Amino acid sequence: FKMSGPSANFKEGWSLIRQKIKTDEPHAVTKCLGCEHLIRDTNVGGVSVKQMEYNMRPFFEQCVESYLTLTKKTIDTLKPAKTPFLDEAKLENTPEDSKDGLLQPIACKVLMKILYGARLARFDLLRPIAALASKITKWDSVCDRMLHRLVCYINSSLDYKLKGHIGDKMEDLNLTLYSDADFAGCLDTAKSTSGVFIALTGPNSFFPLNAISKKQSCVSHSTPEAEIVAADLAIRTEGLPALQLWDMVLGRPVKLLFQEDNQATIQILKTQKNPTLRHLNRTHRVNISWLCEVFRSLKEVELVYCKTDAMAADIFTKAFTNPIKWQAALDLIGITNT
Repeated sequence: FKMSGPSANFKEGWSLIRQKIKTDEPHAVTKCLGCEHLIRDTNVGGVSVKQMEYNMRPFFEQCVESYLTLTKKTIDTLKPAKTPFLDEAKLENTPEDSKDGLLQPIACKVLMKILYGARLARFDLLRPIAALASKITKWDSVCDRMLHRLVCYINSSLDYKLKGHIGDKMEDLNLTLYSDADFAGCLDTAKSTSGVFIALTGPNSFFPLNAISKKQSCVSHSTPEAEIVAADLAIRTEGLPALQLWDMVLGRPVKLLFQEDNQATIQILKTQKNPTLRHLNRTHRVNISWLCEVFRSLKEVELVYCKTDAMAADIFTKAFTNPIKWQAALDLIGITNT
């Protein structure tokens, strides 16, 4: 258990928990579930803030070691990698890449171990893991190379940490929800990938809460259609549940700022009409109707236009091969090596 709140209430809180559940003696949070927590007072943008740092270096060292053991490779085979992706468009249609992958028997074990750490403190790993996990039953030599590249990146980024900071009063905090989609990004199925990122934000606050990278279950015909499916996932699985939680935690109605970088999608969600989307299958039609109902009926949910270069969910939708763009994407979600 981790408890957060006014320190004067800790004793009573732990007492209530320990009436029913047997635990060790409570102490200041240090390491929990393989993740080291470091709380410090620091300065961000000239403002004094309280910062939380999540560090899982020892866990990811174990992930690298497990991969090397299972594949019978040595550490020398792991070359430096700036991003976790190979250029997927250049990995198709070669004779040697059509062969069955040698790492298929151990791939699931490696990916699921890495996924635990990714969900907890390394959101930058969610997209490459999701892409490889969807290929477990049709694994080939390209997947071998992609998995090796992922482990090379992990080994090169062991110092990366997730950081968040709070420098505002409780009444100044709100939720910011980002949603994005990579139209027809899957080369095999032409399905798009949804990216979701949610953070607690304020004038001097940014605290990452959760992230999702998920291949869509339907095929879209355009970017707005893919964006609508991603928006539905974001609002339904992250936005509304978070509103209910944080209303209780902060003791007041919280605003949910939904960030969207596609203006055509914003227009559809505001009016429920678009001449280019006359013919929609049931999945997309239901998503549009439900989202429009949410934005009309819930005054706590606000639709906001977000510039593309500030879209924090972009990192969960596509394979970045440019190190400069990848670093900019990491900064948007609070992943840093400093």
